[in-house]
Amino acid sequence: MFNQGGDFSQLSKDLKKPLKCYVKESYPYFLVTDGYFFVQCYFTKDAVADFKSKFANVNITDLHDRVIVLNSWSLEMRRVNSAEVFTSYANLEVRLVVHSFKPNLNERLNPTRYPINLFRDDEMKTTIQHFRHAAIQVDFKFFLPLYYSNHWPSP
Repeated sequence: MFNQGGDFSQLSKDLKKPLKCYVKESYPYFLVTDGYFFVQCYFTKDAVADFKSKFANVNITDLHDRVIVLNSWSLEMRRVNSAEVFTSYANLEVRLVVHSFKPNLNERLNPTRYPINLFRDDEMKTTIQHFRHAAIQVDFKFFLPLYYSNHWPSP
């Protein structure tokens, strides 16, 4: 997503398959993991309504330590205050937005290692720094001709 300028629609269809995740925490934040890293899920209203209609006897907060399948999901980039949002880095958060999901109530996983916050991984930090640097370069290249042509916008 970072290599596509932050545009999720540019990602390959092969990467948009359903995801099988372990629910690390369900309250106050809904955190899912692949066994190595965890991220926070953001559920759409339709996803919650669909879940409640199909699984009326299961509460979303009861999915802690369970496996869920994210059938339909997307990623979106948001500017946030990293001092307040722990699943971010350099005031940038990539959100996992869930449009449709279902629980695998009969399946439980015992993680062999403790997952870490994706945004505390050195490779992810470097990727975000590169993305931000590339965005600054684009802005600089846009405003530099305006500055030298004396067509600088007045405040």
